[in-house]
Amino acid sequence: MPFQFEEITDIATRGLQHPNPLFDFLTTFVPRKLKTLFQYCEYLYYNSPQIFAALNKFAIYPVTNFTYETDNEGLRKNYTKLVEDILKLKNTLIRTGIDRHVYGNSFTSIYFPFHRFLQCPLCHKKRNIEYVDYKFKLKELKFQYQCPDCSAYVDGDVVDEKIQRAADIHIIRWDPKQIDIAYNPITGDSEYFYEIPAQLYENVRRGDTNLINTMPMSFLETIAQKKIFKFARDSIYHMKVDAPAGIDNSWGFPPLTSTIKQFFYVAVLRKANEAISMEHIVPFRILHPQQISANADPVITISLANWVNEVKMNIKQWRRDPLHLMFAPVAMEVTSLGGQGRALMVTGEIREAEENIITSMGIPREFLYGGLSATGSGVTLRMLENQLLNYTTELMDLAQWITNKAGKFLGWEPIKLKLQPFKLIDDVQQKGALLQANQMMGGQLLSSTAVASLFDQDLGEQRELRLQEQVDEFKFQHDVQQRITELEASLSDQARSQASQGAPPYDVGKVMAQAEQVAGQMMQSDPNTRQSQMHSLQMEDPVMYAVVVQRIEEAQTQQNAQVRAQMQGGGAPPGAPAQGGMV
Repeated sequence: MPFQFEEITDIATRGLQHPNPLFDFLTTFVPRKLKTLFQYCEYLYYNSPQIFAALNKFAIYPVTNFTYETDNEGLRKNYTKLVEDILKLKNTLIRTGIDRHVYGNSFTSIYFPFHRFLQCPLCHKKRNIEYVDYKFKLKELKFQYQCPDCSAYVDGDVVDEKIQRAADIHIIRWDPKQIDIAYNPITGDSEYFYEIPAQLYENVRRGDTNLINTMPMSFLETIAQKKIFKFARDSIYHMKVDAPAGIDNSWGFPPLTSTIKQFFYVAVLRKANEAISMEHIVPFRILHPQQISANADPVITISLANWVNEVKMNIKQWRRDPLHLMFAPVAMEVTSLGGQGRALMVTGEIREAEENIITSMGIPREFLYGGLSATGSGVTLRMLENQLLNYTTELMDLAQWITNKAGKFLGWEPIKLKLQPFKLIDDVQQKGALLQANQMMGGQLLSSTAVASLFDQDLGEQRELRLQEQVDEFKFQHDVQQRITELEASLSDQARSQASQGAPPYDVGKVMAQAEQVAGQMMQSDPNTRQSQMHSLQMEDPVMYAVVVQRIEEAQTQQNAQVRAQMQGGGAPPGAPAQGGMV
């Protein structure tokens, strides 16, 4: 027989000498029904800073980029656009992860677009329902309108035609509070039912065309019959948190269940702090003449009414002028009532209870507040990583289910969709050891894909970038060679022109050699000096200036190409220190 909270109440009221320790005041607030438990978990998620932050981090952190396993590049691009731009599957996985952590259950299905037509039963002409002025009768489930073709008032027949348009595919997350499950413990199969919300029923009854025109007919039939909607097999994906065998296996077990009483306890402590703050934080101050001795009572010698008026007047003047001085015939004394609120506060108890909330969720405190390190928290990191890896497997199954359904609807071939492996920490030493071992084995230990994945890079994208760079480099070299040819031709023309005018001709070979020497000298100079020298050369000899500029650009291009080639080949760039042994 399942354990019931009512049993605790019965035991606590049997008049035993020692009351049941499991029954306390907060136990009376614990929910007894699963759907009520879901509501409590929602409240905890939005009202506990620790729970909100921890569950959001748990839901977001393991969701990495997608990888698509297919040799068809066109199909890869289609799925990439569908998954990342249209469905925004990463955001969907994060939101379903939050549902899983809050409710212990997540229900997901896919809406596939269609066009709804109304067909006249007399002339059999079809009209898009968006352009038909119809009257919807929910009880009879009829669409009454005047046919534009035969001008008859008819009850149109509904014809739904699917649209293979990826942009209109929508992922639906269902509220677990509206879901019912019929579970077969022998086969493990489940049938899922959806209880139509009252607001949705009312909107359809009032004739909301935005709902009626796009809602599947099976849904409208369920609303018309005031029944619960039954999902078709494999049309809804249920992701749940594992529960002990003694609990109903049709549902996942909400992880926040163990935090409810701790949250109530924190609420009681915060309420106590609020009461203390309202009454004891600001003290009540009393001003009165000070009695110096037993025989010198100022009440006997002065007028208390005049003394009170004088004190009030001087306090007002002091507030206007902080340097104001008050002269009094007798000393004054201040007596305070309250003001000891800080000593009465239960801040330490609240902090301890919040620590228990974090512990009950199975999350290290450092994961929430920061401070996890590879050296000081090795075992904790490994346990947390395994926990997140199991959760990531569930996310990949959901992503694959959505991708298969959407691809089948669009008529595409199925592909394997995965999330890139994530690491809780970036282990630089492990990466260095793998790269060094791969280098020692002549690059035979790791594949290029594995090396790229170490640094979260897509090998396909990097190859496309390298290909584009090589094409751009080839075009640039072609342009350089063309400019050199044009420059040499220009020098030859100038030499012939100057020879015809009686001026000493240019020797192209000497000009090129001298330009090579001048360019080498300028490359060794700092930028400011080089700029000054180039300006002087331009004024003195424009032809030599043009050749020198060309040679400097060629030298810089060759240096950049050498650096890229060495970095792509795994070597260090010029001037970088050589790799040493692993420490």
